Amino acid sequence: MAGNTGDRYAVARTVLSRIPHGVAIIGAADGAERSCATGTAMYVSFVPPMIAIAEHPGSRTCKLIQRSGAFSVSFLHASQQDIAERAADAGGAPAVADSMAVLWCVVRDSRETGDHLLFTGEVRAHQIGSAKIDALLRFRRRYVHMGHETSEESPEGYPT
Repeated sequence: MAGNTGDRYAVARTVLSRIPHGVAIIGAADGAERSCATGTAMYVSFVPPMIAIAEHPGSRTCKLIQRSGAFSVSFLHASQQDIAERAADAGGAPAVADSMAVLWCVVRDSRETGDHLLFTGEVRAHQIGSAKIDALLRFRRRYVHMGHETSEESPEGYPT
């Protein structure tokens, strides 16, 4: 392990950035107030279907999730990189049209995890673009895409 250089984000930039993950837009709304931010998500339960996201507690999106108890996750297609580059806490839609998949969730749990809040959300509605397979990813602090399929779909009964 490298020595501490005094840069609190050094490990995130050098090691955590090597974890490939799908790019998502996390959306939230409370009344007419809306916000979105780029983020990541992972599933944490099949039954009920649940996912987890992490948001910075100072962000507008995080505050709206806390107030409303709900959020959306739009998984971006490779052609939607411009949306990821523009997404910030300055505003936006609760879900991104033409995404690979959109999940609408209600918050089941939240807890502090270092410098972020971890939200677990139960999926209450979803929409998928089944023809889109070329996911936009983050890897090594840049956007990349998967390219093409390398196997057949998993057999029935294997949900992931």
